[in-house]
Amino acid sequence: MRRVELLSPARDLAVGVEAIRNGADAVYIGAPAFGARKAAANSLEDIRVLAEYAHRYDCRVFVTLNTVLYDHELASAEWMIRDLYAIGVDALIVQDMGILRMDLPPICLHASTQMHNYDLERIKFIERMGFRRIVLARELSLEQIREIRREVKAELEVFIHGALCVSLSGQCYLSQYMFGRSANRGECAQPCRMRWSVEDAGGKRLVDERYILSLKDLNLTAYLKDLVDVGVDSFKIEGRLKDERYVANVTAHYSSLLDALSGVERVGAGRVAYAFEPEPERSFNRGHSAYFIGKRERGLVNPDTPKSLGKAFGRVAEVKGNRLRAEGTEELHNGDGLCYLQAGELKGVKVNRVADGWAECNEKLSVPAGTLLYRNYDHGFAVQLERAKSERRIPVSMTVDVRAGRLVLEAVTVFGGVKASVVSGEVFEAASNPGQRERLKVQLMKCGDTEYVCEEVVFLSDEVLFVPAAAANALRRQLLEALRAVREERRVRLLPGKEDGTAEYPGQADWRLNAVNGKAAAFYREHGVAQVEPGLEKRLPASPLPLMRTRYCILYELGRCRRQCANEDLRFPLTLCNGKHRFRLEFDCARCFMNIIL
Repeated sequence: MRRVELLSPARDLAVGVEAIRNGADAVYIGAPAFGARKAAANSLEDIRVLAEYAHRYDCRVFVTLNTVLYDHELASAEWMIRDLYAIGVDALIVQDMGILRMDLPPICLHASTQMHNYDLERIKFIERMGFRRIVLARELSLEQIREIRREVKAELEVFIHGALCVSLSGQCYLSQYMFGRSANRGECAQPCRMRWSVEDAGGKRLVDERYILSLKDLNLTAYLKDLVDVGVDSFKIEGRLKDERYVANVTAHYSSLLDALSGVERVGAGRVAYAFEPEPERSFNRGHSAYFIGKRERGLVNPDTPKSLGKAFGRVAEVKGNRLRAEGTEELHNGDGLCYLQAGELKGVKVNRVADGWAECNEKLSVPAGTLLYRNYDHGFAVQLERAKSERRIPVSMTVDVRAGRLVLEAVTVFGGVKASVVSGEVFEAASNPGQRERLKVQLMKCGDTEYVCEEVVFLSDEVLFVPAAAANALRRQLLEALRAVREERRVRLLPGKEDGTAEYPGQADWRLNAVNGKAAAFYREHGVAQVEPGLEKRLPASPLPLMRTRYCILYELGRCRRQCANEDLRFPLTLCNGKHRFRLEFDCARCFMNIIL
């Protein structure tokens, strides 16, 4: 059996709970500070409550501390790590190697994708540094992941859904240069979601004011079984800024798919009764692609908009003023949001009322018949997600025995066989009515809002006692609390690895090490880097400087791959530009990469 984990994002405590309810085996959540989503910080108390809730289901809580740190922040970060360990966090997701030079508690460390976990030799080095899990770069193909799995024993975590950074993670400095907001500090201004033009050295424009760097969202639904077979340990959903509805829907989708695979065992405990039919297309999305997991393909960006399109609904049949009639396969609802592309722009309207096949919208429309419509807000589905909550329960069976007038209760989990028992302190009288046995069974099966559901109660004795309902309820609560305590005692704790002090850093040792504090610099010197250049956040950029490296290629997207086309009509180099900035495009065709150069 392959034991796998579905890892969901938690913007906050409420979203984390909703993720676990809908089948997540683990959640990742922002720390009070130093997370790569600065807008998604959480208090220690909320993280403690989330960890306590997650552990009831044998689920895990990972905290993101995946920004680079300045020297004056090191002490605060170290104290915060100690606090996180004390409240039961299972692991930290980190980027800054300076953390390895702190006086840490025995907490498990995961290597964030911000570490640029793309090259095999670098990944092997990170494993030797004691990282128990490596979050792989999104750009890797299935075959590259297979090769890494053959060479690396650490757990491998792979993104399967959500927004994509066009740059190799941890290697994008465009936001830092343009706006003074470092992506490695959780402050990315997302210049990739802006309009850009592309022109050649003679001024010929290939792209005119389009969202040519704005990638569609990732969806690896079709590759889930392949990734399981390759040996991926954790399947990660992106979205630490997303709301409860998004996380519930996408988590339920992938959890259902994993449960349907044969030979797969989940990390978390319990069965989920879903309150809705999950469908990722009904939640925020910019359109989907499988990125590079299979092969390089065109159509990775949506050049018309960086916003959510939602699900394709149908086409415009007729428009009269603010009324619209659509030919679609689904019903429209009052409150739906519709959008469409017109003259290269995304436009949207709200449906105020649906009557007699017509949708009355909040504004006058000018949409040609045949225009493709998307529903980017499904009001009926949103209401369903808010009102009907999925339930996750751990099935147990109970036995009832009688010893000298006392009840002896035992509960055992159906999966895993964990047991706990209690003996009543009170001696009960024999029941004159045999129906008391059935009444006792009914009381014992009421597990209420606990994490358990009782599937059967077996009586081991023919003797029937008169047990008042209040006493039966108290004994049941005591039994389930005892079972929770036993399960918590047996819960697997993640342990830290050990750093190999003899390993030498194998990669390119320059400012892209992102070392902006003394501890990080010391770490790299101790592992063979003679001179550690400070990261871009600590020095002024100079030309020519590669501000972004990406596997996405504008020429390939335009059908002009230099390996396949002579491009005799173009004068190189090409320039990426907007009203204020101009960057040279460099094409590393031997390795299939594109660089954006200052």
